[in-house]
Amino acid sequence: MKLSETAVQRPVLTLMVFSALIVFGMVAYRTLGVALYPDVDIPVVTVTVTYEGAAPHTVETEVTEVLEESLSTISGIKSMRSETSEGLSQVFLEFELKRDIDIAAQDVRDKVSSVQYELPSEAEAPIIEKLDPDATPILGIVLAGKGSVRDISEIADDIVKPAIEGIDGVGGVQLSGDREREVRIWLRVNDLTSYNLAAQDVVDALREGNIEVPGGRLEAGESDLVVKTKGKLNDVADFRRMVITRRNGHAIRLEQVAYVEDGLEDRHSLARLNGQLAVSLSVRQQSGANMVVVANEVKATLDKIRDSLPEGYDLLVVQDNSAFVERSVDEAQSELVRGAALAVLVILLFLRSIRGSLVAAVTIPATIVSTYAFMMAFGFTLNTMTLLALTISVGMVIDDSIVVLENTWRHMQEGKPRLHAAVAAMDEIGFAVIATSLSIAAVFVPVAFMDGLIGQFFFEFGMTITFTVIISTLIALFLSPMLCSQLLKLSASHGRLYQISENLLTGIESLYSWVLGVALRARWLVVLVAMGVFLASCTLLPLIGKEFTPAADEGQFQVQLEAPVGSSVDRTAKLAGQVEAILATLPAVEDIYTTIGGQYEGQTTVAQVMVRMVDRSQRATSQSKAMELARERLAPYSHLRITVDPIARLGGGGMRSAPVQYNLRGDDLNQLTQIADTLVETLKATEGFVDVNTTSQSGKPERPC
Repeated sequence: MKLSETAVQRPVLTLMVFSALIVFGMVAYRTLGVALYPDVDIPVVTVTVTYEGAAPHTVETEVTEVLEESLSTISGIKSMRSETSEGLSQVFLEFELKRDIDIAAQDVRDKVSSVQYELPSEAEAPIIEKLDPDATPILGIVLAGKGSVRDISEIADDIVKPAIEGIDGVGGVQLSGDREREVRIWLRVNDLTSYNLAAQDVVDALREGNIEVPGGRLEAGESDLVVKTKGKLNDVADFRRMVITRRNGHAIRLEQVAYVEDGLEDRHSLARLNGQLAVSLSVRQQSGANMVVVANEVKATLDKIRDSLPEGYDLLVVQDNSAFVERSVDEAQSELVRGAALAVLVILLFLRSIRGSLVAAVTIPATIVSTYAFMMAFGFTLNTMTLLALTISVGMVIDDSIVVLENTWRHMQEGKPRLHAAVAAMDEIGFAVIATSLSIAAVFVPVAFMDGLIGQFFFEFGMTITFTVIISTLIALFLSPMLCSQLLKLSASHGRLYQISENLLTGIESLYSWVLGVALRARWLVVLVAMGVFLASCTLLPLIGKEFTPAADEGQFQVQLEAPVGSSVDRTAKLAGQVEAILATLPAVEDIYTTIGGQYEGQTTVAQVMVRMVDRSQRATSQSKAMELARERLAPYSHLRITVDPIARLGGGGMRSAPVQYNLRGDDLNQLTQIADTLVETLKATEGFVDVNTTSQSGKPERPC
């Protein structure tokens, strides 16, 4: 081939071009994000409305039904479901995969805005969010100490949270178990009546008297000053002296009609580490950020904060999802390096030429590193799928190198000079190399463009292999023949090791020739045996399990429990404590981290217990075995809804993580509940099902007034 001949005749130019490509790849490698799986765009939009103090029925009729009626007219909706509970309405919209999620989210915002005036004025503004797999917290941090909950909360909110949020790549920090300062006012009904006042009069006075307004500007000579009004009340004494109204020239102050005390807000959540009260911080990364880099920077910041904390306080990382991702990616990269090294050793074994092996040793990393530049250009990350693609590609890369090496070596053995041998070799096999690469690309390009969620998941895999094949072809056409023309050299004599390997390879060749001869003489027998093996393999196919992502031993899992409806935070905490005590008896458990309640009102019955195990090298019990033991030992707690799950890596807010789900529909809620309960009992009795639950709940006890 003319182009290959040019590359051989201009080795410096060829070397410089590929060196530049390798440098680009090395720079790209440093900027590539790290993740466990590729970025999957799940077309789900959630609408959340908080209506504090409202009963579920009120929320459903005044919020949920209004939203559903408006949102149902949006095009491209695959399914719409809603969940209504005390003080909270959530509507989940799943769109067709072909629908642009950004445009769909904007359509949802427009529809919600058009009916927002119909929602109760006491309800908070609707929150519209796209489902983001990166919303899963990458770090769980606990601040514990000997101080009160108020002291711990102030340190977490004023020191720790701002420091973490200032780190590049952090998407948000959510506190749990904290309680903010709150001035509590207890009205005395008799005193209110004696002054002819109502509770609303006090509320209005507080709203109007506890506010700061712009004071304007003041020009004094050559000075121009800004006037600041101090209308905010900070001390309890200021609240007590606050004037509610005036009667007959006399001020009626708050302390005359109410008790005022400095306290904490009502507790809706609670956090514990190994039974000790604490405040937890969940750290989320920004979409597309490098999880490992962000987590390491957060942990470095925690080390600095830890030194400045008051005595008796400590910051602990109790959940580190980045560690598993980093370990998985490192293992995949190690396998890639080992595979490349073994490929070079195989070439050395059969060619018995260090110079020839050096050609392969250069072309393999050159191809892999150059691929990083294309991955960066297309916004890919280093994840298990792209690294799997690179590992598979090593075999393809080495195939091209072997073909070029072997053919060049053969021409040199025929007496041609190195340069002429390389050119002659490429004239013979150049188009064959191109045809081979195109056929491989034709296999993997369709994989990248499959439909559905699987297609999104495998897009980076298929395209990474395609990039590698293209670069491998270029290297085989230009760099490999140039290296062969410069490095290969025939030896006039061989050492003892060469003679030993020659005898071994000659024996292998003789054995292969004999087996091939037998196969050719018994052709029908060979065909029948091959067909028998194929059919036997097909019968085993149904026995192979199927799952989207394989289970992994991360050394941590979560137990979620739901207490009976109407349980307070304290009752849920008591029940969670019983679960914690049982989980503490499991083998190889290092820490138990519990959060009770949620960020919304009415979630006081929910608790999530995170179990962290010791390192894999220090335990004999696997994560799956520990989860199985947890289910067995928690089985007596049938009055609680308990699920034991690994840490979710895909999905996120708004998506139920159960692999098997049955949706029941109908107009009669009571009948649906009966059918659901019957189905739950049936599935519990069926082998293979665990953690069977239903989303239906009885109403929370209400007290009319």
